Amino acid sequence: MATRNKDATVRVEYPSEGAVIARPSYAFHIAATPGAAGVEVSIDEGDWMPCREAVGLWWYDWSGFENGEHELTARAHMGGGISTRSAPRRFLVE
Repeated sequence: MATRNKDATVRVEYPSEGAVIARPSYAFHIAATPGAAGVEVSIDEGDWMPCREAVGLWWYDWSGFENGEHELTARAHMGGGISTRSAPRRFLVE
């Protein structure tokens, strides 16, 4: 299990809390402390999936999802076994 670091941060930028997103695809936008070794997301408490880094932000391209309410959590790895998690973000797919 990774150690948590109070100085490391990760947060879901988009979608915003309670947002409604349309199908067929969506790119989650994640912000993390500079120097993060990697960022992952978990949707509806599922497996952790790696994000891609571009323009100083982290992105996860999601497709093939079901309509309804969903929850997204992000996790940043800072190296040395240190990681941190975001608050859950709830959103709706229509």
